[in-house]
Amino acid sequence: MDTSLKTHMSPSLGLLTVANVVREGNEITLINENVETCDFNKIEADIVGVTVTVDTLPRAAEIATGFRNRGIPVVAGGIQITSDPDSADGKFDVLCIGFAEKTWPAIMEDLKKGVLKPIYSCTRLLPEEIKGPAYDMVEAGKYLFVNVISASHGCPFKCEFCYNSCRNIRDSYVNRPVDDVIK
Repeated sequence: MDTSLKTHMSPSLGLLTVANVVREGNEITLINENVETCDFNKIEADIVGVTVTVDTLPRAAEIATGFRNRGIPVVAGGIQITSDPDSADGKFDVLCIGFAEKTWPAIMEDLKKGVLKPIYSCTRLLPEEIKGPAYDMVEAGKYLFVNVISASHGCPFKCEFCYNSCRNIRDSYVNRPVDDVIK
């Protein structure tokens, strides 16, 4: 982020969504380098996921290298990976293109079997398939706002210049069910 204020605005709803998707039966640690420091060499994990935007790709690749050198597979997802998977070529073990709700369960199942694939992709979701973020995992004191609400995935517009209009998610605007948003 380009200012200290922005780095502390709100937690990553993308990572919180992934956490909610895979939380059952798994121990999850969320780390946001915008608001905390972490010694990645001391973290023990079976798998690591990083969310990537165009400006964080170099740092995500550094993090991946550290974990991969220790034999820990790294999954990269997020809007940069979804919109331009080629930009991540060779930097990560697994690319997660599209929606976590459909890709991460398959990633975790294949991890257990020892057969991770290089790419997992889901470009369409039904409203009832959307998972809300794991708001209970947010450490409120680290952020200015924690009451950020996720009511949809994607965008209804098709702006040529925008990430959300990329070929991999172009027709994928989905609203969460109202009862789920309220919950």
